[in-house]
Amino acid sequence: MARTPRERHEPIDLQHAEVVLAGTQELLPVLRVAAVRAGIDAAHMRVIGVDDLPDPSETGNAELAVIAIRRPGDDPAFHRAHEAADLIDPLLAPHAVRIVITVSGATRLVPKLERTLTSEVLHQIGAASAPSGFRRPFRTLRLRLGLAALQAAGVRVFRITIGH
Repeated sequence: MARTPRERHEPIDLQHAEVVLAGTQELLPVLRVAAVRAGIDAAHMRVIGVDDLPDPSETGNAELAVIAIRRPGDDPAFHRAHEAADLIDPLLAPHAVRIVITVSGATRLVPKLERTLTSEVLHQIGAASAPSGFRRPFRTLRLRLGLAALQAAGVRVFRITIGH
């Protein structure tokens, strides 16, 4: 019996999407490089340090927010990332995709790990923008192995929703 071809997920137009990148100072350059590698136009990208609060009067309609937090020791990085998501909420559209990346304090993001992380973030964007659960992008064996490598290296990737 022949297998029917799977429907491919439509790629999100990252060149025209407004994107907010937030993170700790040592991870912001990695986020910028990964965003450019993923095809995000630098003119539509806004980079904010977690320690640098955005102006409260600023508003925006970014469709995507990627937050990267390094977790040194027993610091609850996910809670810091959630606080950062609350702080940048005025810059985002109401139903924007928010992706959180937490990195262990001992992990050094080498280029191969950065590429794997970029692939996982792109998968999360595709999964978040799928119209239904049946149309979510399929996680190939290569993506599964990449996710396992990220988790073994101390990198976690989450998608969060802030209630409105």
